Amino acid sequence: MPLPESTAQHHYNLARLILIQEVRSLLLSPALWIMLIIVSLLVGYSFIQAVDLFSRASQTALAYPELASGMSTLDGIFVPTFGAYYLTQTLLLPFIAIRIIGLDKQDGALKLLLQLPLSPLLLCCLKISAMGFVWLASLLPAALAFAIWHNLGGHIFWPEIAVLLTGHGLYSLTVITVAMFAAAVSDALPTAAMFCLTITLGSWVLEFAATGHSGMMGALANISLTGMLRQFENGLLSTTYAVSFLSIASLFFLLTVIWLQPGRPLRTKTGKSIACIVVLALFGWGAMSAPQFIDITENQRHSFNPADTRALQQLSKPLIITIHLDPQDSRLLDLEHDFLAKLRRSVPKLVIQYVQSGSTGLFSTSGSDNYGIIEYEYDGKHDKSFSNSQNEILPIIYSMAGVQVTPATVPTYSGYPLVADASGSKWWFYLVLPLFFFISGVYAYRAKW
Repeated sequence: MPLPESTAQHHYNLARLILIQEVRSLLLSPALWIMLIIVSLLVGYSFIQAVDLFSRASQTALAYPELASGMSTLDGIFVPTFGAYYLTQTLLLPFIAIRIIGLDKQDGALKLLLQLPLSPLLLCCLKISAMGFVWLASLLPAALAFAIWHNLGGHIFWPEIAVLLTGHGLYSLTVITVAMFAAAVSDALPTAAMFCLTITLGSWVLEFAATGHSGMMGALANISLTGMLRQFENGLLSTTYAVSFLSIASLFFLLTVIWLQPGRPLRTKTGKSIACIVVLALFGWGAMSAPQFIDITENQRHSFNPADTRALQQLSKPLIITIHLDPQDSRLLDLEHDFLAKLRRSVPKLVIQYVQSGSTGLFSTSGSDNYGIIEYEYDGKHDKSFSNSQNEILPIIYSMAGVQVTPATVPTYSGYPLVADASGSKWWFYLVLPLFFFISGVYAYRAKW
């Protein structure tokens, strides 16, 4: 039943006042301004170093034009620059997010808020909206980096930047909700901080330890928070990783709402928590079972030629690939990251089997005689090859499927090599912006917004 207009207006005004109070509380926090100063320093250092390395590589690319196609500004400039945001989002942002619930619990304000005619769900939405303001404020150094790079004559492909920002936004949202849940279930801020860092740093360790492995370990690396962020940094927009981020963030957000509710029996909270976990796990599994991918990169490096993609999508029978390579073999790593990743996104019925022989080198004689061979089977036909190049593998698949493919004409990606010097911008990142954040923090504290 809808609320009377006067009651709805009263709730709206109350929610607006609480949101303003939450933002004010964050602005009065010295931790916020310290984080912004650190973000400015880290982004500045990362950006200047990225430009320097990109310029050195560009000198070689300009001397040898065939190397210019490898000069991508996404990989060379912006992903390294946003590496500073990954550090701050992992190590510093949780301490800010924990405060929005932890301090209210310590001073008793949370009990008063929960007595207002607003649901715990709405209260948590208001708190996370205030944290959204913090995240937007932290992007000021990145905006400065974009402006400086453009002023230097650098190329910016904005769809790639949009995907990169989306990934970091989803990662930040997940970290914030984990921190809120940690604060909701912990009686002390240090305990909440330890819980949150265990999740974020544990995810990084998992991704680091599983890198280079296939099978279960490789899957764990891809579904870790860091591994999912890496997909967005590569310029690949995937429903699987977007929904996974949103499912994890929604889970911890709903758990926060459940465990904040006063007077509810432990059995009730536990039951609701399990129900949320089951529902969101099924939702995430559904997204993974029918993934959709969009290659946003300007050079379309995650995609085959459009004609190849159409031909592979029309393969109606299972394509079975048996790989006789050990997980740490560099040939398997190259095959996984390039050809097989594209093939998984193109072939409807793809089966990949790994056969480990114990051999670790191309010329080793200790393993199986089949070591290094990649076998292909489709519609009862069989073929094999030692090559991990798509230029040799695709014709094998087409021959077994009995199809002929004429590559479509696509624009040639020439790359964007640029020799530039960004050292003059250090004053903006190391002095002007930090001084701006420091003065803003002092003014906010003295003015008592």
